[in-house]
Amino acid sequence: MIRHPAARLASALLALALLGLLLFRLIEIRTDMADFLPPAATPEAAFLLEELREGAATTLLLAGIEGAEEAELARVSRSMGDAMRASGRFAFVGNGTADLTEGEQALLFRYRYLLGNSEGRFAVPALRRELETVLDGLRSSLSGVFSRLGFADPTGVFLETLKGWLGSSTVQVRQGVWFAGGEGPPRALMVARSRAAGTDTEAQREAAEAVRAGFAAADPKGARLLLSGPGVFAAAAAASVRADVERISILSGVLLLGFLVWRYRSPVMVLAMAVPLLAGTLAGVLAVALVFGRVQGAALGFGVTMLGVAVDYPILLLTGRQPGEALGGAARRIWPTLRLAAAAAALGLVAMMASGFPGLAQLGLFGAAGLLAAVAVTRWGLPALLPGAALIARPLPDLAGRALAGLSGRPVLAAGVVAAALGWMALAGPPRWEDDIARLSPVPEADRNLDTELRGQLGAPDVRTLLALRGGDAEAVLRASERAAAALAPLLADGRLAGADLPSRYLPSRATQSARQAGLPAREALSARLPEAAAGLPFRLPAFAPFLDAVEESRGLPLLTPEGLSEAPLIATRLSPLLSQRGGEWRGLGLLAGVADPAALRAAVAALGDPGVLLVDVKAETEGMIAATTRGALLWCGVGALAVLALLGAGLRGAGAALWRLAPVAGAVAVVLAVLSAVGERLTPFHLAALLLMAGVGLDYALFLARREAEEEAARGRAAVLSCAVATLLTFGLLALCETPVLRGIGLTVSVGVAAAFGLALALSHRPAVRSDSPFEGA
Repeated sequence: MIRHPAARLASALLALALLGLLLFRLIEIRTDMADFLPPAATPEAAFLLEELREGAATTLLLAGIEGAEEAELARVSRSMGDAMRASGRFAFVGNGTADLTEGEQALLFRYRYLLGNSEGRFAVPALRRELETVLDGLRSSLSGVFSRLGFADPTGVFLETLKGWLGSSTVQVRQGVWFAGGEGPPRALMVARSRAAGTDTEAQREAAEAVRAGFAAADPKGARLLLSGPGVFAAAAAASVRADVERISILSGVLLLGFLVWRYRSPVMVLAMAVPLLAGTLAGVLAVALVFGRVQGAALGFGVTMLGVAVDYPILLLTGRQPGEALGGAARRIWPTLRLAAAAAALGLVAMMASGFPGLAQLGLFGAAGLLAAVAVTRWGLPALLPGAALIARPLPDLAGRALAGLSGRPVLAAGVVAAALGWMALAGPPRWEDDIARLSPVPEADRNLDTELRGQLGAPDVRTLLALRGGDAEAVLRASERAAAALAPLLADGRLAGADLPSRYLPSRATQSARQAGLPAREALSARLPEAAAGLPFRLPAFAPFLDAVEESRGLPLLTPEGLSEAPLIATRLSPLLSQRGGEWRGLGLLAGVADPAALRAAVAALGDPGVLLVDVKAETEGMIAATTRGALLWCGVGALAVLALLGAGLRGAGAALWRLAPVAGAVAVVLAVLSAVGERLTPFHLAALLLMAGVGLDYALFLARREAEEEAARGRAAVLSCAVATLLTFGLLALCETPVLRGIGLTVSVGVAAAFGLALALSHRPAVRSDSPFEGA
């Protein structure tokens, strides 16, 4: 039998650790932050969220090279492009060099009459005009191009189609590579698409490292690399969060350990705190896995942090133990208050479970299950493990003890603090909710601005407005794309729409290809028209034999499909973000640029009456999703508050007593909101999680400080609650120093809230009584 307290606690921790290893082998841990995106309430929003989670655009990398002479930048760009293509990590690398391989040109040239619109071009008048154009071209500086293509394709369909595919970019080709147009120092541009899925953060990090390695291997002389894109953002954000968490965890752990050693002079206290914390973590993981079938990695990390409040339970038990009192007796004595505090904190987390964010719902369930498990282990587990242990806290310095006693029972002071917070918000306004989904990301604003700049220089379309195309197969999506193109044609013609990038631009539907095949003249008919069209022109008709052969071949070509474009990687890469298959459904994306008349655009799409074509206003949809989710979260916060009030009313046998215990929490929320408003912080769902955590902690303080006790017991209670507050501040307060905006916001919210909740609970507590036969009177 193990008798030493430290050995017992260590054995319990070892058993919990082994159970944890088994549990984590059986459950799935997700790292996709898309679980923290708001839910979709409309088909347009659902499409948008799907694109944000799994769209091909999430694999895009954008690069700029600047800081050197143009010739040097071109050399570096070519070297980087070769290295990146050789790495095998990229499905496409574009920098202006070898845009179309010989094989790709051959395939596209062969299918030119199915891919391009040749309607009316084979009539004699049209052929005559085209032959005259070829003749003029042979006499110009472009004679090489016309001598090579003019006799095989006098209609000009291939060059016109190629221009439509590749001519929308605003980049300039200088010294064989892409350069940004406009004034200013030269900047070479590159775009690449990773082979890995956008949700694979580690693979995206490796792709970004491959770009940087290619740049370093090019031996740049003074040049610098600018790198952007969703994959780069995801990898950088994960690395930043990991670095912040590791640094803060080590620092806070050292500080917390030092504080506990100073207060208790025993490593047993550290082990005692770890037992309910680890038990609560495992209970939270198990509950989430059973309900959701998997565990979100970020929810796990934040959930463990949220369970920091569970550390309060052993502190309150061990510090509040009276001299000579058995730990089991102390646990029974404080159990009514302890269980009420834990139940109220867990009940308050219902707002997160009903928030609509899958990640936050997991976080709420994790916290609630973990808190209940931790308080149960504190009540029954620690007394069993430490039956005769005497952990005596070091007395507080006299000055601190007198200060705490002097602040007790000062409701006027508490009212003044809350009034000041409310007054500030009345003048400056409360903090605003963040309605920009991009700002929910931990990506710094400077990096987002660079991404916008590079996209603009590469001629990327405005993604504020897009078309969502759906269908049972690729053919249905391509037909929907063609119907949409026809509806948008008048807007493009009169300038109300600057551009539209649709999948049918690169690959017509099979129906359109079949129609174009049927419209091609037979060889005999075309052979008869050609001499009439060439009459009087200095052409030898046998030179057009390749043209006659190509038209005849096109009449019998198998129709081109998305799979058939695999031999044309450049066009396939341009098509892949616009046409993709996910599960059993195909979907398309239409990117619209320069929307000058949104009302006309909506009317044109509505006139189609096509359920397979949806117009998505990205900004309006994201703002609507966030606003709806915010309203729902606030509603459920209200429901949770009422449920906590009802629970406290039942436990304290009176609504007045319940309101009095909740007053410090409500006041602390007001103080936090005033501080966030003063520093210009915008509220996000993560602030909501932090406020709920703070509310749970503050309720602990209010319940324990509101007990009517004799002076000696009251002093011991104040010291215990102060220890809890210091431990929480050492855990969360350092988060306010993080570089990651989300972690910084959580740290600021919790640290300000915990300090305010402790101060207000102390000010609203009862003045110490001279004697009390019932230390839980009124609790």
